[in-house]
Amino acid sequence: MHKEIFTTKKNIKDTTIALISDIHYHNTFNSKLFDKITKQIKNAHPDYITIAGDILDTTTTTDMTVLEEFLKNIAAITTTIVILGNHDEKQGEMKNWSYKKNQKLISILNTIENIHLLTDTTYQEDNITFYGFNPSFKYYEEDKETYESFCNEIKNLKCNIPKDTYNATLIHTPINIYKFLSNNKEHNLNNSDLILSGHMHNGCLPLWMSNIINKAFKTSRSIISPTRKIFPKYAQGRIYERDGYVYEGLFKFSKSTKFFHIFDKFYHKQITIIKIKKEQ
Repeated sequence: MHKEIFTTKKNIKDTTIALISDIHYHNTFNSKLFDKITKQIKNAHPDYITIAGDILDTTTTTDMTVLEEFLKNIAAITTTIVILGNHDEKQGEMKNWSYKKNQKLISILNTIENIHLLTDTTYQEDNITFYGFNPSFKYYEEDKETYESFCNEIKNLKCNIPKDTYNATLIHTPINIYKFLSNNKEHNLNNSDLILSGHMHNGCLPLWMSNIINKAFKTSRSIISPTRKIFPKYAQGRIYERDGYVYEGLFKFSKSTKFFHIFDKFYHKQITIIKIKKEQ
C-alpha cells in the first residue's frame, strides 16, 4: 500500500483514511481483487474508508452480488464515505456514452449500515467533516470538463462546509477544483483542508514510476488524461499547491476501454493510506 502524510494546525487527533476509487465493477468482476483490497484495508486499521467515485464501469451492470458483499465487508471495518463518479451515471462504450443512473447501486449504498453516500452533503464525526459531490454527466461528456462548465456546476451546490472542523472534500475529478479554489478565495469550498480524488488513472503510469516523478519534481503531471490530453496537471499523487491527493485507481484500463483492458493486468492493485497529523 502507498502512504501519504498531511499535517494540520486544527485540533484533530491523528487520523488514518484509506482511499480507493475507480473500481469499475462489471458483471464478470473477479472477486479475488476485492478480497485483496479488503485485506489491505484491514491491515491498515483506518479510521475511515473513502471511495472517490467510479464504482461501476457502466450503469448497465446488473449483477452486483460481488460488489455488495465487498461494500458490506469494508463498511464492517469502519465508517465508509462514498461519492459517485462519471461512470456511475452513464451507459455505453468509449465515445458513445449516454446518461443513465443505476438505482440498484444507489439503493445498495443507501441501505448498507456504516456507508455514507455524499451528494453535495456532509458527514461529521469527532472533529472531522467529509464533504462530497460529483459534477454532472453534462460536465463530463458534453462539456468535456472545461473550467467554465465546472464554475457553472459549483453555482448549483449548497456546499455547506464548516470552518471549525478538519474538512476532507471528495470530488471524483481533480481537473478544475484547484484552479477554482485559487480564483475564488471566499467560496465555501475553500474551507476544505484536504481534497481527495480519482478519475485520472495515474495518467496510465504505474505507481512506482509516478511516485518518482511526483516526489522528485514536486509535480502531479502525468502522461495522458481520461479526456486524452497530454501531460495533464493533477493526474497523479500528491498535490503540492494545497493539500490534495489523486488516487491512481484500481483499474488503469477498465473493461469498457475494450482492447486496452488487456494491459491492466500489468498494474499492481493497492490502496492509498492518508495519515493526518496535528502539527507539533
